[in-house]
Amino acid sequence: MNRQQLQPIVDAIGAHSDQPAIVAAAIWKALECDSIKPGWRCSMLKLALFCEQLAEGISKPAFTIIAEGNSKLPFLSFSAMPGFGFCPGSGDCRDWCYSFSAWRYPAAFCRQAQNTLLLSSYPGKVSITSALNAQLRRPKYQALDRVDFRLYVDGDFRSSHDVAFWMHLLDKTPQLAAYGYSKSFKELLGFDGMLDTVYARRTKQRWPSNYVLNVSSGHRHTPGIVQAIEALPITRGRFIAVAMPKKARSTDHGSRDHQKELRDHYGKTAFTCPGSCGTCTPSGHACGSQRFKDVDIIIAAH
Repeated sequence: MNRQQLQPIVDAIGAHSDQPAIVAAAIWKALECDSIKPGWRCSMLKLALFCEQLAEGISKPAFTIIAEGNSKLPFLSFSAMPGFGFCPGSGDCRDWCYSFSAWRYPAAFCRQAQNTLLLSSYPGKVSITSALNAQLRRPKYQALDRVDFRLYVDGDFRSSHDVAFWMHLLDKTPQLAAYGYSKSFKELLGFDGMLDTVYARRTKQRWPSNYVLNVSSGHRHTPGIVQAIEALPITRGRFIAVAMPKKARSTDHGSRDHQKELRDHYGKTAFTCPGSCGTCTPSGHACGSQRFKDVDIIIAAH
């Protein structure tokens, strides 16, 4: 399916993520097109049936919730829908966001859609929690004291309530070493304000010590809001996509010549991202470590 065919489904999720029956109706409408290829049709049928079940209060995810690692991102990860209506702090990053390229693949699109819907209901949040715990019970993770977890490969916190859900889950799961890149500054600050309430003190809600925030460039916030975000205890520093004279390829990031050119173009002291997570330092990745606090991490926009 192309972007034009997917857009009514995306719009339905953006406006009615708490009403999965409306999303299901949009999917069924899209499936009336005879030109949809079998792979897309099969995945969309699964997504529509999931939506109808979720509308009845039954959460039976049809696609992977917590993804396993690959050569570029060798960590557990979670994704949701990207773009307008889903990433509330996004600005010019929408012009080059790589997350949309995943929409070439039906399973990737459907996973993003499903996970966004899961975050919008109590049964869905139970499914997310169960999926994360199931991963950690696997033999390959049980023996580890630290399991790296990237929160939001695609998408971002849509609300302060989403922030509260994830921070509570991470606080209860100290084995995870979670990190992420966010532009949802107002949503994060909204949760920070919640921590002053009687409810938060009673429930022991707090910022977890096992989450590291990278302040992502391409947002649309004022300097004052950025300053407030940088003062949060979870914040490591800024992660900046630098526009270069020549658009970088993904294979360029590990080149020392490219990294020098990138630093020279940036013009300030910074740590260059090699493009493959987990390979940048001998002791782990810089984006997930407060040892690199207040250090700009840069990558060429690609």
